[in-house]
Amino acid sequence: MPNVNDEDVLQSTRRLCQQIGHNYIDVIVDQCGLDYSVIPALSGFSPEIKWLSLYKGLPEDIYPEDAPLLVRVMFDDLQQWNWLQALAKEMSSTAPLLVLCSSWSFSQLGKWLTEIANARQEGREGIFRFWDTRIFSYLFTDILSAEQQEQLKRPVICWGWQDRDGHSVWITGRGNIPKREEVVKQLDFSDSQYEKFMCLCDAKRFVAQKLLAENTFTTKEAELRACFEGMVNATLAGVLFDDERDAWVLNYVTQLGSQT
Repeated sequence: MPNVNDEDVLQSTRRLCQQIGHNYIDVIVDQCGLDYSVIPALSGFSPEIKWLSLYKGLPEDIYPEDAPLLVRVMFDDLQQWNWLQALAKEMSSTAPLLVLCSSWSFSQLGKWLTEIANARQEGREGIFRFWDTRIFSYLFTDILSAEQQEQLKRPVICWGWQDRDGHSVWITGRGNIPKREEVVKQLDFSDSQYEKFMCLCDAKRFVAQKLLAENTFTTKEAELRACFEGMVNATLAGVLFDDERDAWVLNYVTQLGSQT
């Protein structure tokens, strides 16, 4: 796995892919982080760029302009590589690319990730937006069970992304070639897991309001972590309404600061 501090996530992943004999890099583009769809641009390359929607075959496929796209870029093709770098720069402050290194065929990888996106919550089907890099690390530290984490690790050698502070972050996967007829075990989230997802959303909303004093935290990631923990604490205490939850988190963070 990459271990460099002076390269961005794309360059680091490219080096890793080259080391294992690949001439391509895979990324997931969250089109919701753009004011336009990248689909028209993807059709203009020669040789073509392989891509597919992770909503393929799902009810949400009727909104292609909002769909997350799995894209395989040949990094020895200068036109494709320059386009990817420009896109990564454009999306860095809204929805940073989720980068992956995988030895799976493009069709196998796309099918696996689409099936992961088609999750359940207590038996009710819905979209699992695992490609959101703003919450990706929390899937492994706070939300997913060990078995569920393996579903995300199975097809990749590593996942990589840029965090809120501009640093590259990595999670090691498994990445070995899939067995014949191997299928995803559909993720079914419990109510408690769903509540943690909601706490993350509340924490992001809280941070966006800029209610905390400037320089309360030394990093943006530390700020979100504290606010998330505060929201989880509020949920456990039965605090439900937004204004009350915000007040709870303000108090929680204040007490946290007084203890450090």
